[in-house]
Amino acid sequence: MKVMLVYPNDRMDSLIPVGLSVLSSHLKQAGHDVKLYDTTFYDTGKETGDSFRENMGQIIRVDLEKYGVRRIKMSPEQLQQDFRRAVLDYQPGLVGFSTLEMTYNQGLELANSIKDIPVPKIFGGIYPTFAPKIVLKEPAIDMICEGEGEEMLPELATILERGEDITRILNLTVKRNGKIYRSGEVVELEDLPTGDNIYGEKTGLRRPSIRLEKILPPDYSIYDNKRFWKKMGGKAVRTVAVELSRGCPFSCGFCCTPMLRYQHQVGRERYSEFSGLELEALKKSDSFHREKPIDKFIEEVKSTIEEYNINYLFFTDESFLSMSKERFWGFVREYGEKIRLPFFIEIRAETVKPGHAKALEEAGCDGIAIGIESGSLRIRKELLKRFMDDEIIISAFEEFKNTGIRISGNNIIGFPFETREDIMNTVEINRQINPDSVIVNAFRPYSGTELRKICIENDLIPSEERVEDNRVYGAFDNGVLSAREIEGIRKVFNLYVKFPKERWGEIKKAENDEKLRQFLIEEYQKKNMLYRKKRQ
Repeated sequence: MKVMLVYPNDRMDSLIPVGLSVLSSHLKQAGHDVKLYDTTFYDTGKETGDSFRENMGQIIRVDLEKYGVRRIKMSPEQLQQDFRRAVLDYQPGLVGFSTLEMTYNQGLELANSIKDIPVPKIFGGIYPTFAPKIVLKEPAIDMICEGEGEEMLPELATILERGEDITRILNLTVKRNGKIYRSGEVVELEDLPTGDNIYGEKTGLRRPSIRLEKILPPDYSIYDNKRFWKKMGGKAVRTVAVELSRGCPFSCGFCCTPMLRYQHQVGRERYSEFSGLELEALKKSDSFHREKPIDKFIEEVKSTIEEYNINYLFFTDESFLSMSKERFWGFVREYGEKIRLPFFIEIRAETVKPGHAKALEEAGCDGIAIGIESGSLRIRKELLKRFMDDEIIISAFEEFKNTGIRISGNNIIGFPFETREDIMNTVEINRQINPDSVIVNAFRPYSGTELRKICIENDLIPSEERVEDNRVYGAFDNGVLSAREIEGIRKVFNLYVKFPKERWGEIKKAENDEKLRQFLIEEYQKKNMLYRKKRQ
């Protein structure tokens, strides 16, 4: 069967996604033909995440046009027409959309452009998994994949090709003959989750999560050659996303991990009932946090580097150092000896141990991002469930200070009931740790997170509201500060961190004075203050 995969990406995140790449591999192994429709290079008028961060002084500006990376300007209507032509030309037997909450709108617009074409349309990804009620009420969408799709999607394509019944496929929720079938059970649309109450889900994910040793190497052949270029640390690199592990062992309040873990838990219990499997045996085979064998990873990466001229690797592991000591030293040894390309990772402060930084640098690590999130101990403990003192965060950054590894500190402001004092505490801890890049996002209550539930219960947002990109879209009234106040601080956050304190009065005026802010940003950029060694 011909399967068209669709990647709505109106924010032009230039990183090639690992999930979609692996799906293509599994579809092809099952005998299906795959074609990708990728909107990354279509400019429909929305600011890209990279552009926003460059303008805010959070990252170093890089011109990808030198490498042939250009976006084509077109209206949303023109994009719909282009997509419709692509579907009619390819004549797929299944069209699969991979969507996040912030890319769902563009995915829905594309689906609507072909709703009269008699081809099954399936949505997958985090948002359909958390908000099936909202997604399935759309007439253009026939079914959704809840959870991982590496096993489900090839099974669906094969059964469709045979003309057989698809309603009993695990983790598939499908509209058929006026009814909704969810993993074989008839359910009511009104009973499905919306993403608002993360512990309201009673069905869970019925299919055990796939073990990473069974995951096929990603298929990068479906992408345009220009897609491999990405901005990293002030340079243009040819990179792909890779994963050494999947699933995070932590439970931050702003993250979807607690909901995913809960869904897997409920799914294990329900699945064991009608499968005849013992629950304890199923638990052992259905770990939420999974690790890929290092030797398998090394072989995959070596092949990818050779075939696609890759000179940089971007790890998507949610908490890279959440591994045993033996596994860590095995990785740095094997990677350093057999790969040794520059790479980027994201880590948790409390997972950093003495010796990690030097070993990672020797293996080839070029950049890291460490989540600070908030400099307020109250916010971290009461809302974020990040139970660490300032000293743990500071010591993690100190571990990397004397290396050549580029350090990014990730921050969020605008949490529910966060005060200006709380935000300035976040500024203060960033001044103390002095990272290369200071990334600051506006808090957005994404579906399937504990903080979303808190926001709804306190009337900070309406239920079922869809959340946009936290890089570009502003904050909302958080119960203490207005959206305008939070956005004003966010626009000058890096200036507070990197300018001398005697200029804070000037910076505060710039929160509501765009001309003054631009003047200060220009000074900041001329002095190369994104490099920690060049700051005043």
